[in-house]
Amino acid sequence: MCWPSSKYSLRWRLAFSYAAVSMVVTALLTGMAVQTSMNKSMASQKEKSLSSIAGIEAAFSNSLISSLDPAKSAKQLGLSAGGRIFWLGPDDRVRVDGYGDTSLSGRLLPLPSQLQNPTATNTDIFDSGESWIAYTTTPLRIKEKSSGRLLLIQDLSSLRHEYDELRQRLWLLGGMVSIIIAALGILLADSMSRPLEELTGAIERVQAGKLKQSVPVTGSLETVALAEAFNKMAARVASLDEQRRAFIADAAHELRTPLASLQVLAEGINQNAGANPKELNAFVRQTDRLSRLVNSLLLLARLDNPEFHITKVPLLVTNLIEEAIWVIKPLAAERQIKLNIESSGEILIVGDPDWLHRALINVLSNAVYYTPVGGLIHLKAELKHSLAYIIIKDSGPGVSPEVLAQLGTRFYRPTAARERSSGGTGLGLSIVKEILNIHKGQLEFLSSPDGGLIVRMIIPVISSEVSNSVTTL
Repeated sequence: MCWPSSKYSLRWRLAFSYAAVSMVVTALLTGMAVQTSMNKSMASQKEKSLSSIAGIEAAFSNSLISSLDPAKSAKQLGLSAGGRIFWLGPDDRVRVDGYGDTSLSGRLLPLPSQLQNPTATNTDIFDSGESWIAYTTTPLRIKEKSSGRLLLIQDLSSLRHEYDELRQRLWLLGGMVSIIIAALGILLADSMSRPLEELTGAIERVQAGKLKQSVPVTGSLETVALAEAFNKMAARVASLDEQRRAFIADAAHELRTPLASLQVLAEGINQNAGANPKELNAFVRQTDRLSRLVNSLLLLARLDNPEFHITKVPLLVTNLIEEAIWVIKPLAAERQIKLNIESSGEILIVGDPDWLHRALINVLSNAVYYTPVGGLIHLKAELKHSLAYIIIKDSGPGVSPEVLAQLGTRFYRPTAARERSSGGTGLGLSIVKEILNIHKGQLEFLSSPDGGLIVRMIIPVISSEVSNSVTTL
């Protein structure tokens, strides 16, 4: 039996297989038991019929010798045998009917082919549809002379009824046994598939970033070996990830203090009239860039931590946008960049205001950074399918599909037209992506047909159960 793997789980395929096998085996065994019981019953009945016909032949022969009424004798003997007696002549025509039906006298009875031999004692049982009928014949001899034969016809309705009841009981018992076996099969299938399901769930959690996973080491030898191998692998991956995060955090902390001192020193030198302002300004910019890199690494280290939690509260998307615009407007004004804001009404989301503010500032800063002087940044908020979309479109140079696929990757900075000599750390959009992931949202990048980059921040909207209170940034 073949079950489509994409539609049924291993548990149900095993359960269906056990149930099917149990039903087939039970049906075969029940059928054999019913057939065996029927054969035994018929064999026993044939022995009784042969014994009865022998006694009837002797008694009927004596009654004829004693000149008794053959019809009465046939009736009495038929009643004692539980059937109907016919005396057939040598030509197989009816001489006497034990039921006294004279209309049958001289007529040939339609006998089964198994009973056509008039000189042999035979018996057989036939199914009439509603009952079983037993036919038994034996030669009749009167004073050692052949005088035809006797025919005993017995209605075996009671035997057929007993057989039907036995068959029903056996099929009922077989059905119950089949159900019990199927239930045991389901339990066995469950015990076999549960370790695999637990392993699958653990793998999915690892894929989701929850690396500290382990599964119970139970089941068959194969599943035990698989569980042990997974636990070792998961422990190793979690250890490596913890070492990676610890390295980033430690490196950032170690770099922070000397960079701060370096920046203070450079600013002091810059105030010295004898110093070269151009070189010192470049020195300050580089130390500032290193500081921003360290801060970005610290942010990513925090966001990567599985135990990191944010404080989610209801807030309006319009409030989030207005606060971000207030911060970014001076930077845009320096480059004569116009900010065009469009909103489709009040949209409620649930999230951490500080982290979402940081994410939107990063995206807007990136847009200002790549938009040419005198350009335009269009910002739009809309609601689609229970999702809030914050869409930022700049008027900078276009982006190739290859670059779009890499945006949001850590330390990735686009080349060619969208790269500037004072490029950032390559972590800004990565931070935005991680912040949205924590909010169960998404970050998407599209290339505008008329040039520029479209960034879509997608965040689930507020549910009806959440409080009506709204946070203002």
